[in-house]
Amino acid sequence: MAALEANDADKAAAVCAEDVAIELPGGENELEGREGARRLIRMAPPFVRLVREEKVEGNVVILRGLTRSPGHFANYTTWTFETDGNLITHVTFTWRPAN
Repeated sequence: MAALEANDADKAAAVCAEDVAIELPGGENELEGREGARRLIRMAPPFVRLVREEKVEGNVVILRGLTRSPGHFANYTTWTFETDGNLITHVTFTWRPAN
């Protein structure tokens, strides 16, 4: 999340496994590998993110909060990061309109 906030594509890729799978909302598109992680960071518009809840279940981290693009939309967002214990192997996120 720090890499996303800083718009640092290389930092995001560095915490991901070589074969990380990133599912975009709606499940129709997926980004793969570290280059996919870089693409996600590069294509993300400027957001304000407020993480309000964090839950760790073994190698899974679930973050819930608010994602807002000023002047455009606000969503309640759930991010799920699966890891191998060290690197992120799978990412999903879902949005639910907040306004």
